Amino acid sequence: MKSLITIWLSMLSILGIANASNTTNTFSNPLRDQNGSDPFLVFIEPYYYLLTTTWRDVQLTRSRTLAGFKPGIGSATSETKLIYKMANPNPAGGNDVWAPELHNLNGTWYIYFSQDRKSWVLPGASDPWDWGTRVYSDVDRTQVHQEWGIDGTVVTIPKWGEYFVWSCMTNSTSTTQGQEVEELQSLCISPLDTPTSIGQFYTLSQPLETWERVEIPVNEGPAGLYHGDRVWIAYAASFCKTPDYSIGLLAWDGVSDPLNSTSWTKSKGPVFISANGNFGTAHNGFFTSPDGTETWNIYHATPNANGSCGADRQTFAQVVNWDEDGTPEFGAPVRAGEVLSVPSGEI
Repeated sequence: MKSLITIWLSMLSILGIANASNTTNTFSNPLRDQNGSDPFLVFIEPYYYLLTTTWRDVQLTRSRTLAGFKPGIGSATSETKLIYKMANPNPAGGNDVWAPELHNLNGTWYIYFSQDRKSWVLPGASDPWDWGTRVYSDVDRTQVHQEWGIDGTVVTIPKWGEYFVWSCMTNSTSTTQGQEVEELQSLCISPLDTPTSIGQFYTLSQPLETWERVEIPVNEGPAGLYHGDRVWIAYAASFCKTPDYSIGLLAWDGVSDPLNSTSWTKSKGPVFISANGNFGTAHNGFFTSPDGTETWNIYHATPNANGSCGADRQTFAQVVNWDEDGTPEFGAPVRAGEVLSVPSGEI
């Protein structure tokens, strides 16, 4: 009887059901195999918090381990709650919810998201998990910016403060080969005056490089990256329904006004591209390991070699390395199922 109990407990442990800790100190991707697009994750002791959407809502899941987010395993080691649900979804699309993010501003947590191709924020909460007993709806949201704008994020610049960065529509500053000036999906930046309002905004980046213009010229999905006092903004370039959807990088010069586009240097090409059976590896975020020593890249990818803008996009996570000069090295997307060490400090 004792041996049978031992075997049973071992089986439970393998399945991740015996307890919420990761006894192997490893995990594999994807963390989500469906509806894994535009991922955002943050670690707040003792949980990881992952925001996702089914395009009609905002869902918040917490887990003590990355493996806890995986289907099957996650049902026993994570919790999910519905935070927001749109009141009148359009069956044909057009008012979809995209890119939810969770940010702490002056001790209060705020959820930013896109809907109706606008940027919105929900009322703040004192705890990242405690959003009250009811589900928020359209009447509870506040529009951050009045014009077309998606994928809003908060970027903190040392000695300068918080800024709202999002994907906006701008006119190109020059013509190409005699063509008319075109409207471009670009990146804009503005001071974050309050958690629900911004100041004057400026164009930060436009998709003028060849690698940013595959099928459709696009800059979207900005995400702040920090290392010491250095700041970068990663972003997604080109159209999501292509394998060339990739991550570009803007580097702040560390001195000049962040509202000035000349204060930022664009990477000479994409810094993270499709590889190892994963395509469209972009619209990412960054999170810090539980012990604060590592920075991790969380991004979506699809097994579809043509790229995808749909629900088949999956959520992946892998560590960011740093070159000797302190610049980030993203490496190549890991293959699905590859066994990785968990973030440093994970229980």
